[in-house]
Amino acid sequence: MNVQFFYPDGKQVLFQEIDGRKYRGTLLPGSDVQQNTSWAAVITVQEFESRMVNIGHRLLDIFSKIKLSISEPAGLRLEALLSGETYISVEGDKRKFRAGEYRITDMPLFRALFKKHTSCSLFISYYSSELLTQLGLDIKPCTPQQMPDMMVNLIKEMLHNPYSEKLRDFYYENCVRELLFFHLAHGNLSLPKELIDKDIASVYKAESIISANLQDHYTISELAKMVNTNSLKLKIGFKKMYQMGIFQRLIFRRMEHAKTLLATTSKPINEIAEITGYDTAAGFIHAFRKNFGLTPREWRKQEQKKSNEDDDS
Repeated sequence: MNVQFFYPDGKQVLFQEIDGRKYRGTLLPGSDVQQNTSWAAVITVQEFESRMVNIGHRLLDIFSKIKLSISEPAGLRLEALLSGETYISVEGDKRKFRAGEYRITDMPLFRALFKKHTSCSLFISYYSSELLTQLGLDIKPCTPQQMPDMMVNLIKEMLHNPYSEKLRDFYYENCVRELLFFHLAHGNLSLPKELIDKDIASVYKAESIISANLQDHYTISELAKMVNTNSLKLKIGFKKMYQMGIFQRLIFRRMEHAKTLLATTSKPINEIAEITGYDTAAGFIHAFRKNFGLTPREWRKQEQKKSNEDDDS
């Protein structure tokens, strides 16, 4: 396991390997899964490693306020906090790390403070000097900043990798490169100043619930209750964060996942309709045409044609 955790008294957190097939939460496809359960937290570490790719997904369910020392491999890495919040301390410099933010760092050792009753989901991509040289990029560390939407979408797609094992390494390798390009292309974004940290965390948690449960139909009040806020704050938060309402965001997520399935699998249209939360294929086709001007079958043929032209060139 690449990462090591230590309690405040210096004792190392010990992990046990678990069967990924029996794991109930979000699982990074192809990863090895290690878990530790203690009085303070359940920490799950998922790691995928190949010759050019080293990525991880960590989930921390915190029961009691705790400060952990975390030791990472040397080198550059991108850390994206998908849900929750923590305080990071490096050589006396303490910063808040909030849901929806990412940072780039090369510090191998830091401390993280987690509040009581917090759940955090953290995605990590490590970058070897070989890969950075190959890309010709000079990436500098940066403090936590807002993730651009394209980065969020790509990470969530990686966590639901639709490709077979044969294509998985190639897919991940392309994705970790794209994450760096998104970072370079977007520079510093900022979170809406009108929202307090608790509201921002609630919005990102609700968005994660929507993305992970496309087949479910939550009311706004149900969703608000699940993320410990009220309906009005959640509606305002979605408008501020995503420039769209909650229902529109659900449709956006369904359509993005539908496009992924159409482009990467041979699943029939009615099956994709069901996976993306539509009761009928007709309803799915109508929604897809409304968003993209093509039926799902037409869009799939168009993408296949583009792919074949790319292969021939």
